[in-house]
This record gives sequence, structure tokens and C-alpha cells, in this order.
Amino acid sequence: MRKLFIGVYNPSIILTYIGTISAITGIGILLSNKSFFAVESMGLAMIALIVSGVCDMFDGAVARRCKRTEQEKEFGIQLDSLSDTVSFVAFPACMLIRMTDFSIIGLIIAALYVFTGIMRLGWFNITTETSGGVYSGLPVTFSSLIFPAFWLLFSFLKVPYTNVIFQVLFAIVAILFVTNFKTKKIGIKKLSFLLIPAILGIVALILL
Repeated sequence: MRKLFIGVYNPSIILTYIGTISAITGIGILLSNKSFFAVESMGLAMIALIVSGVCDMFDGAVARRCKRTEQEKEFGIQLDSLSDTVSFVAFPACMLIRMTDFSIIGLIIAALYVFTGIMRLGWFNITTETSGGVYSGLPVTFSSLIFPAFWLLFSFLKVPYTNVIFQVLFAIVAILFVTNFKTKKIGIKKLSFLLIPAILGIVALILL
């Protein structure tokens, strides 16, 4: 019997979908530029980025616990990469553009960030089977840790010229995406420890 809709909708990829929805929600918040529950739009966007990062950390573990066909496994791999493009490449680029109020320099750095981000993901896709768990370049998912952490630090310390510093930070991260150094895949047990700073980060962003 032919399916009415294409794609996979089983629980094995639920976290990937949630992470993508969180990123799209964050982009919507940036576009609206409105505060909710006394939290400014950029703070809410950072929370959405953290949520996307947490979902990405554990989506593989959830998928492996589910019974899947080979087609569903391959679909999950492709979907994860496409979701990363939205959540950790396009979404942070929108953040930078909003931070810099659509300045030319901000747009150029955002474009560089997107270019190197998709370059890194494309390279990851064709080398992952032969990598042995050791990959080249900074994983794009690290943006969900780096940018909220610096945003919290700068907000807490009332650092001036935050927008300028973030332009430099985005440029550095963009270069690290395609720099040929090795990073080892983090196991699920070590990833679990990242839940604590992620939760604390969300709480701190709400309270700021």
C-alpha cells in the first residue's frame, strides 16, 4: 500500500524534529523582537539554541534504541544533517544579523559563518563512515554551547561593545568549522554531564 506522505515519522527521530522546531521558534522570536515573560528576544533565542543543542546531543541515542529499517536509519542520518543546517548554521547567523542590526559587516560575517558551516557539514557527511569516531573541524553543534555561554558572560559582566565582540567570535567559530584539526566524538555518558550546564544556562538566561 502506497503511503500518503513521504518521510519518516516514528519516535526514532522525534528529538531531531523538536530541535528543528526550537530553532525555527528562535528565529521567529528574533524576527518579532518582542520580550516574553520579561525575557528579551535575544535571551529567548539563546534558550532556543540551547534546547536545539540538547536535542541534538541525545537524538542519536534515542534513535539507536528504536527498531528501524535500513531506509529509516539512512533517513535519520540525512535528516540530522539537514536539521543541523537550520539549528546551528542558519539560526545563529540570524542571531548575528539581528545583533548587528543588519550592518554590512555583520551580514558578511554571517555569510562566512553559513558558508563554512555547510562546508563542514558536507565534509562530515562524506567522511563519517571512515572517520572512526574522529572528525575534522569544529562540529557546528558546538555553537549551542559557545554563543549562549558568551552571551551569559557578557550580560552578567555588562561588557560593552558586545555586538562587535560577537562579530569576532562568529568569525573565529566560522574559521574553526573548516580548520583541519581532529575532534573525537563524545560518548553519551559524557554528553549527559552537559545537561547540567545547559539547564543552568537556561535558568540564568531567564533570570537575567
